[in-house]
Amino acid sequence: MDIHHFIGIDVSKNTLDWAVYANKGIIWQTQSENSPTAIRAVIKQLQALPDFDRSNCVVCMEHTGLVRHEVARFEYG
Repeated sequence: MDIHHFIGIDVSKNTLDWAVYANKGIIWQTQSENSPTAIRAVIKQLQALPDFDRSNCVVCMEHTGLVRHEVARFEYG
């Protein structure tokens, strides 16, 4: 698999901090609420990034128990 984008998510109870790394640095950052509606909005923004293809990206976040469940179970279809 040829990975083009690495997405890191810092999780807290109320917010998610997103960073997208490609090539040699961070190309995009944002913060959202930790809710399905806000996650959906960020996913739309991610898909608008140049050359973004969800099949060529990796998402990473820390294990924070129940706090991370909204983004961990989110369906990107």
